[in-house]
Amino acid sequence: MEMNQRNEAVSELRTRNKHLTYAVLASALVCVGVTFKLVSQSEIIMVQTPGMPANSIIERTSFDKNAQLATLNAITNNLGNLNPANAEYQKKFLELYFSPEAYTRLSHEIDLRVEKAKAERELGSSYFVFKRYVYDEQINKHFIVGEQHTVNAAKDSAEPYVYEYAIHIENYRLWVDDIKVYPGEKIHNSEWIKANSK
Repeated sequence: MEMNQRNEAVSELRTRNKHLTYAVLASALVCVGVTFKLVSQSEIIMVQTPGMPANSIIERTSFDKNAQLATLNAITNNLGNLNPANAEYQKKFLELYFSPEAYTRLSHEIDLRVEKAKAERELGSSYFVFKRYVYDEQINKHFIVGEQHTVNAAKDSAEPYVYEYAIHIENYRLWVDDIKVYPGEKIHNSEWIKANSK
């Protein structure tokens, strides 16, 4: 009788040992899978853009037009609100969105603009008022059109300006590769280029 009980106990232990071995192997496979996923995943940095609509679609290599507009409008507002007192803050904000080459050029231009404003004792403020957004698919350029306001000694003067952007989306982020800023309301889109290339 004792021999039968012993054989049953050994049989139960073997079955339990077999189940535990399978559980350990399954856990090891899960650990290897998670480790592989973590090692192969690229770093994702999401930047919360002011004014971004809640229903925006942001993917690894694309933004919907509302997300592009919100991001470019935030960048344009920061560029338009530049003055000697906030230049360093604006540069830190803009660094998040500009490719290294474009940011180097932009940072240098901001420094020159601030030096000029200090030399001319232009310590007023400026701000940008958004009017419209245009995307030209043929040349892959984005245009923000609006008014650049300058406030000095209780006088607010407005001048129409266009901010022209070349961008790309990479790793869930919008990167500005090039920017052109020019006065007026006429955008330099594919039609303008065609008309002026004759």
